[in-house]
Amino acid sequence: MVLDSETTGLGTPIDFVEVAVVSSRGEALFDSLVCPSCPIEARASRIHGHTGESLAGERRFFEVYPELLDVLWEKRVVVYNAPYDRRVWDAAVGRLGARAALTGGLPPWECAMRAFAAYVGEHAKRGGCKNQKLPGGDHTAIGDARATLRLIERMAEGA
Repeated sequence: MVLDSETTGLGTPIDFVEVAVVSSRGEALFDSLVCPSCPIEARASRIHGHTGESLAGERRFFEVYPELLDVLWEKRVVVYNAPYDRRVWDAAVGRLGARAALTGGLPPWECAMRAFAAYVGEHAKRGGCKNQKLPGGDHTAIGDARATLRLIERMAEGA
């Protein structure tokens, strides 16, 4: 399955504004807007179009967390930029405190961006692989999750 999110930005504090998970066939398993616990950076808002005002009536992360955890539990999860999304996940779950269930059933997330960078052979100056923009993404969590799935399929086909 593929997870994608839109967030409040790159700084801290950080939170989700949208989270989606699709199956290996592209079916939406989870798709929700999220009212963030912190302000949305202007740059992030320009990218995904969400504002604090537009998300004011949406559920908070603690309200979507049980359903999302159930979808992800003990599943192989691929994320386009896994280290970033996992940082946001860890921050959001950390704010839940005692309300958070054990997340031991969540295996490490696999990073499609690193696989894509290796696939196209672009290396960063400090070693490793250079970050790659997601081809075909539309800056919605569901759209980017499906774009990531298409990219994985394309790499698997060797195209």
